[in-house]
Amino acid sequence: MNFLDGSILPLLNAYSRQSVFFDNLVGWIAINPLLKGGVLATLVWWLWFRRGASQTGRERVLAALLACFPAIALARGLAAALPMRLRPLHEPGAGFVVPHGVDQSVLDGWSSFPSDHAVLFFTIATGLLYISRPAGAFALAYAAVFIGIPRVYLGYHYPTDVLAGAVMGIAIGWLGVPYLAGKRSFRSAFSWLDSRPAVFYPFFFLVTYQIADLFSSSRGLLRGLRKLAMIVLA
Repeated sequence: MNFLDGSILPLLNAYSRQSVFFDNLVGWIAINPLLKGGVLATLVWWLWFRRGASQTGRERVLAALLACFPAIALARGLAAALPMRLRPLHEPGAGFVVPHGVDQSVLDGWSSFPSDHAVLFFTIATGLLYISRPAGAFALAYAAVFIGIPRVYLGYHYPTDVLAGAVMGIAIGWLGVPYLAGKRSFRSAFSWLDSRPAVFYPFFFLVTYQIADLFSSSRGLLRGLRKLAMIVLA
């Protein structure tokens, strides 16, 4: 365990199993999609429909959403490609005290580094800074307090997993949103979609729904299709 993890994790873990109510409250916050992505998805819709929203602002909103796709792909790709890192609640040598209500088999076999939650939600939060600084600052603070810290407290991630994910997400959002929004092809595609609300808004809803759900239903669908393909090709 590195110095940062060895300093922060025991500090948070000292509160573990001190209160059944508190441990379960943190667990509820960490797994509830409405409290994770739902809040940020709602913020996206508010920025889209707020009074005085400009076309440039809406282009940046859409760019922030689209940047989430390479962000989550990169996070999962790194987790698969890098050496396996056991999560604190699975690491016998970490001395981690598992909070009340945490199933120790959860996420077993999934590498801890980096936190895909952090990558995804810091990407969109950073992207929102280009539309509204107060909204973006709120989103960044929310991602840190209600998404990052609970996952460390519950032993799902080491602090450096979340920190690395946050840095990756901030970099992708900071670079990706102006890059996408500045492309002529992107602006042309946006104008085409914006003129066809019956096509655009179902797509817009699905994207924000998947962000709120951390793409879990999409990933489940892909895993199911892969199993079906293996059965057919066997």
